Amino acid sequence: MKTLPSLIFGTVVVLLGLGLMLLFSQPWLVFGALFSFTKPVKVTAPGQDRGYYYRFKASYVYKGEPLNFDIVVGCRVKITTYNDNDRTVEVGVVPTIFGLKTKDEHGVVVHLPQACNGETTQNGRVPKTLLPLVITYQRADEPWSGVAYASEDSYDSPRSELKFLGSTIARATREEWEAWRETEAKRNFITYELLGINPINMWKFPKWKPGLRVMATQCFGISRMKLSDAARNVVTSGWPPSKPAYWFPDKSTRESLWNIAYGPSKPPLIEGNRFQDYFGSRGNNGLARREPGAVIFFNRQVEGDVYPAHTDLSINKLEPTGELPAELSAKERLDYSAAETKPELRGFAFCDSSIVSIDGAPQWPSKYLYRNANRIDGEAISEQLAKWGTNYDIAFERDEYIIFLRTYELASGFAKL
Repeated sequence: MKTLPSLIFGTVVVLLGLGLMLLFSQPWLVFGALFSFTKPVKVTAPGQDRGYYYRFKASYVYKGEPLNFDIVVGCRVKITTYNDNDRTVEVGVVPTIFGLKTKDEHGVVVHLPQACNGETTQNGRVPKTLLPLVITYQRADEPWSGVAYASEDSYDSPRSELKFLGSTIARATREEWEAWRETEAKRNFITYELLGINPINMWKFPKWKPGLRVMATQCFGISRMKLSDAARNVVTSGWPPSKPAYWFPDKSTRESLWNIAYGPSKPPLIEGNRFQDYFGSRGNNGLARREPGAVIFFNRQVEGDVYPAHTDLSINKLEPTGELPAELSAKERLDYSAAETKPELRGFAFCDSSIVSIDGAPQWPSKYLYRNANRIDGEAISEQLAKWGTNYDIAFERDEYIIFLRTYELASGFAKL
């Protein structure tokens, strides 16, 4: 197997979650993550940046153990990296994710909601129903896969290990942020090494080595909602003649649906909400709930039934030698996103892969290097009408349900390098 993986770390991959192109090898994805953690860096003196600071608090109970997050976050902070690199950058959010170890050595990680423009709970610009994205890992020291609590339903699941007690955001100062970094920041179990980032020279991608594993910082799932009669009329006419259970639409069906959804009246097309209100729920500003008003700034966003999806395209699933395991090599095509809609899994997403670039990582065999096979409950989503690069943000279940393919990225994409 050669180097430079075409589907994970070095090329443009079709992003199912929102129909965008995910650039796994872009430096801003890597450096957005690495500046979000608590290694020793030099921070520029006050007055030299445009920083804004806030304190995030969230309380949980994990298997009966109280877990309290109290994190001071810096926005638009200028940071100078290690002396051997000596580069100053303005970082979007510091930290981006924060992980606590539990008594049983599991890891619970919170993705910090962005509140960089004066939003607080007190002034009402942070909703009281704010729901942060949280991920649990079976081993904090080996977080190669995880489970994301991706909607409010996850906490009511029989598989839930967490109870959410609430969260708040308040204004903070730079002095509070610096004091927090000197004291509480060290509780974060996430390190450069776990992320797969070069701790000696963070501006240089780490090299592949046999057996390399990295923290799972990318999670997948689907949202499934019932269509209104107005939307169903459009969808029924575009259903392929073979009547597959799951299918990607053609260009005409998409355009017809868009014309209704984004027309002058913008009618409610999905479970009493606008079509566009289901886009964009990725956790950066908190997670959408079934009712509007839970997300910072994007207060019309809503979410329906969320179910988890596994991906085959993960460096962590390779054998130590870099070869595909037998169960993957036996597949005709690897799955970018294979969802399960079991009732007990509702509300979760599965975290299997990483967005960190690794130089020289093994390449998938050429037979996998074409349009991704995506499955729901073991059945492939029909690509009969799909066109490359245009039909991966939504799919349909018969002519009754719409399916949004979700991706949640834990590393920050907001560091402007």
